[in-house]
Amino acid sequence: MIGGSHENMSIIAEKLKKLGLFSMYGYLEKDPEENLPKLLDWLDTYITDDVLKPQREIFRKIIEDEDNNWYRLIVSLWSDIDDDVRKTLFENIIINANALASHTVERNRKKYKCNIPWVISIELDQNQGSAALDFDRWDDVIEQAKSLGTFIFIFHGGEPLNAEEEIIALCNKHSECEFMIYTDGKKLDEKFVQNMLRVRNLIVGLQIEGRKLSKAAERAAKLLHSYKLPYIGMCFYDKDNQDEFNEEAFFDELIEQGFKMILFLSSLKEEDDRLYDMIQKLRETKPIMSIDFCKDRELTGGCVAGGRYYCNINVEGGVEPCFFVRQSDSNVLEKSLVEAYQAPLFMSCYNEHFRCPAVE
Repeated sequence: MIGGSHENMSIIAEKLKKLGLFSMYGYLEKDPEENLPKLLDWLDTYITDDVLKPQREIFRKIIEDEDNNWYRLIVSLWSDIDDDVRKTLFENIIINANALASHTVERNRKKYKCNIPWVISIELDQNQGSAALDFDRWDDVIEQAKSLGTFIFIFHGGEPLNAEEEIIALCNKHSECEFMIYTDGKKLDEKFVQNMLRVRNLIVGLQIEGRKLSKAAERAAKLLHSYKLPYIGMCFYDKDNQDEFNEEAFFDELIEQGFKMILFLSSLKEEDDRLYDMIQKLRETKPIMSIDFCKDRELTGGCVAGGRYYCNINVEGGVEPCFFVRQSDSNVLEKSLVEAYQAPLFMSCYNEHFRCPAVE
């Protein structure tokens, strides 16, 4: 009885905390530019000091300078993004995945003595059509992840739009989570975009392979923009194609096309990476959030692999440390997520014995 009472009190406390954060958002909505500087002060009362500290310090510098390019980017969310979608983004990413989840994650890290990721990416089968996504399998994985404190999920690998009904169903069921699909945009149509607007918790990551957007990506961006839905660019680059993106005009085109963020991913060593200097330089002046997944340690808080903030589940169900380390010693078909995080591979990351070849 005492245990049940304690659990009920915790649920009530979390609901009250969420109500307080919602009231903060309502206050922000009334006058975003006036109230943005107060945002982190409010969040600091809900998030422990050790959670996303480097990122919060950077964000504080941004919102204290109205001439900052990223400040202009944040303010543009109120003119360019649908009101309900923006509210859901705030609820799912700021409240659920951070302010509330931070305490759950901290508690579970201590309880299970392992890392708990902020994001889980799920790789779909390249060779399957409508069967590219098994709803029941991923529904179970997402339920496990939520109980541990993970509320952000990315579908990539195969073409997620081959399983559009299953993905929309997952978004609909797990409305407190934020989802993203990685696609070339060829199969993105108005019906799917209307469903995105309905569920409100799905973002498109458009594949960008060259200096100019492909016709499919450009068409998809225009369609998403017309519905006031957020979308980001995703670039995988190596020594052979990095110069395709290493021009200011490339970033300017993405801004013109309505992109709010571009995520770069590469396993290039820093001494071989010519693009990263451009990413850092233009981040200071362009109203687009450009982040290098592997090298922006100041923004990401260091290596995110191995469940520190991120992990990947491959097409066979194997749980992997990151995009670039295709190793696994656990499978979600055979083990729970906690058991996978406690297995030797992920524990080497937890104990900081693991060294990622992508950045060394």
